[in-house]
Parts: sequence; C-alpha cells; structure tokens
Amino acid sequence: MNKARNGHAGDLLLTKPLALGATLLLAMIGVGLAVGAPFLLDFHATLNGLRAAPLRLIVVLAASALVSAAAKAGKLQLMQTALGVRVRFRRTLAMTFVTDAAFLSSPFGAAGYGVNLGLLQRAGASWTQATTVVSGDQALDLAFFAVAVPVSLVSCIGLLEPLMPHVSLPIVAGVSLGALALTGGLWSMRRKLTTTAHSAMRRSGLKSGQPARWRAFFAGVRRQWLDLLTGPRWRLGALLLLTITQWLLRYGVLWFILLDQGYALPPGFVVAVQALVLHAALWTGIPAGGGGGDLGLAAAFSAWVPRAAIGTALVLWRFATLFCPLVLGGAGLVALALAGVRPRT
Repeated sequence: MNKARNGHAGDLLLTKPLALGATLLLAMIGVGLAVGAPFLLDFHATLNGLRAAPLRLIVVLAASALVSAAAKAGKLQLMQTALGVRVRFRRTLAMTFVTDAAFLSSPFGAAGYGVNLGLLQRAGASWTQATTVVSGDQALDLAFFAVAVPVSLVSCIGLLEPLMPHVSLPIVAGVSLGALALTGGLWSMRRKLTTTAHSAMRRSGLKSGQPARWRAFFAGVRRQWLDLLTGPRWRLGALLLLTITQWLLRYGVLWFILLDQGYALPPGFVVAVQALVLHAALWTGIPAGGGGGDLGLAAAFSAWVPRAAIGTALVLWRFATLFCPLVLGGAGLVALALAGVRPRT
C-alpha cells in the first residue's frame, strides 16, 4: 500500500513539472508565431518600416498599454472596494499586469481566470468576493463588446458595402440595431431577470439539492452582484467609463498606427474587424492566437492597406497589445514577490 501511495505521489510530482513545461512551451510557441507572422507578409518591407518608425510612436504605444491596464485596475479596484476587499491600488495594478499576461500567454486565455482568483484570495478576498470581482469584470467586458461591435459595424456600413454584394445592407443594419436594442432591454431588466432566475431555481429544487456550502456560495455571489448593480450610480458610471477606456485604448492602437502610416480608415471599422478576427483566433486554443489573428487582420485590411505597410503596422500593434503587457506582467510578478501579497490593514 505504501509503495502504491509513494508511486502515485511520484507520478504527481512528475506530472506537474511536465504540465507546466508543456504550458510554457505552448505559450512560447504561440507568442513566437504571433510576433513572427507579420514578417511572412513582406519581410524586407516590414523590417524597413520598423527601422523608420519614429520613437514618439513607440512611446505612445507603450503608454497606451500602460494606461489601458491602469483603467482595468481602476475598474477592479472599484469593485473590490465596494465588496469590502481592502487592497492598495498599486497592488491591484500589479495583479492586473500579471492577470493580463496570463490571459495572453495561455490556451484560450483560460489561465487568466485562475490567476486572477488566486491573487485576489491571497490579497485577502474571500472565495465569493474573488468570484464576484472576476465575473463582474467579464460581464463589463461583454457589455462593451455587445454594444461596441454593432455600433462599429453600423458606423462603417458604407465601407463594407463593396465586400458584401450579396447581403442586404438594410438587413445588416436592422440586425445590428436589433442587437443593440436587445442589449439595452436586458440591461434595463437586469434586476427583474436576476430575481426571476433565483425564484425559478428555488422552485425547481435545484438550489435545495446542492450541498450547503455551494448554496451559501451562490447566495453570497448573488448578493454581492446585487450590491454592485444597485449601488451608487456614479460607481456604475465609473465602471463603464473605465471599461470603455480600457478597450478603446487596446483596440484603438491599430487604427492609430495605420493613421500614422497615412491610412485613415474609419475607427469603427478597425475596431469591429479586430473584435471579430481576434475572438475567432482565440478559439484556436493557441496562446495569443498563434499568428492567426495577425494574418486574419492582414487579409481583412488588404483592400485598403498594402502588404508592405500592414506587416509593419501589425508588428507595432503586437508591441502594444502583446509584448508590452507581457513585460508589464513580469514587472507585476516581481512587484508582488517583493511586496508580499497581504491585505491592507
């Protein structure tokens, strides 16, 4: 029996390093493909374009990555404070750096959720508080994209018309406006929907059939969600404003780079294309999209931006949206290791 237990423990000890090594290898492959893919379009033109890139542009791109992460940290800080989690902002910022790096460097971005939950708990948050903050962050992000993508598509419908000769533009506009109306309706009915879902679960016996600790957990998360939704209007407005700032900076970088190169595409078009292509690339399971997002963007913009220019633009875009967040993630790890992850007293 002891030999069997020892053998099982040995297998676990071997499995963890192997799993960690495989994850790190996959992350390096994905990031390497993402960084290298733009050079496949036109290596010499891309390299020459990077050499000619002005220093001010590099500084602006790095600053945009930092401010975007700071906006997300501010959003998390507001939710944490509202739920009674007392953490200094600089620690929340460091945790945000690490979490973003985990999202970018893991398959499907799955590691980001676990890292965020773990760091919040180590900082003093309860399991329910950490879950509410992480799920609240995702809900705000989904709300942004549910509104931003239809609005962006409607705003650039004229530009898309030559690419959709067989699609009725009134239908496309109607579907987009319908999605916006549905999102607004669901948001206005959020409290009633939450109460209705809770009542339905109680009547069906689904909640009573769960262990007591799970019932307490879900009740705690629901209560904290209601506290966030029914809190002061200024806080909800600030959360929405910080979410918009976070994602417009992240998705506006490519538009700014193309504009600096002399290609003035509509901002809504650039945002919509990125949202669709990058989310599709995410489902490949390869960290950072494995270059699929880069090649997809190059194809989407090929009618307006030549290959010689789009390669340089994509490398600079990856600098702002991948390389800088990964560097900030490393800095966040160092900061957390030096300061220790303890709740503020």
